[in-house]
Amino acid sequence: MMKTIVVATDGSDAAMRAVAYSASLAKKYGAKVEIISVIQYSTVAYHDGSQVFYASMTDSLTKLANENVTKAANVLTESDVPYDTHVFKGDARFILVNEVMEKFKPDLVVMGKTGTTLLTRMFIGSTARYVSERADADVLLVK
Repeated sequence: MMKTIVVATDGSDAAMRAVAYSASLAKKYGAKVEIISVIQYSTVAYHDGSQVFYASMTDSLTKLANENVTKAANVLTESDVPYDTHVFKGDARFILVNEVMEKFKPDLVVMGKTGTTLLTRMFIGSTARYVSERADADVLLVK
């Protein structure tokens, strides 16, 4: 029996396919979906030590994360699947493997195989690989 599905989204095409896949699985099994997006401040670099630049970038990243969960929520609403949205701050790998596993105890994690940036696409998707190897739940990677 599948009760809880976590879907991680960064707004990438692969992540949105993961959202659609999680919606179909949730519909089939009567599960609830927890939509997760993580603001990774480590991607923000200081420019001349400017706190203004840092604040501007973190605001932009927060806005982007909220947009990502809203896009995902729209897909689940259209599928008539129950869901909640959550935005975390930190390293996505550690958030998904530690905080998300502990808080939601999901039966399944669904996520895109690769991320939004060229650097993350160069690897199998460092977040996807890390989560698939360490999560206390089954992990489904979507191309």
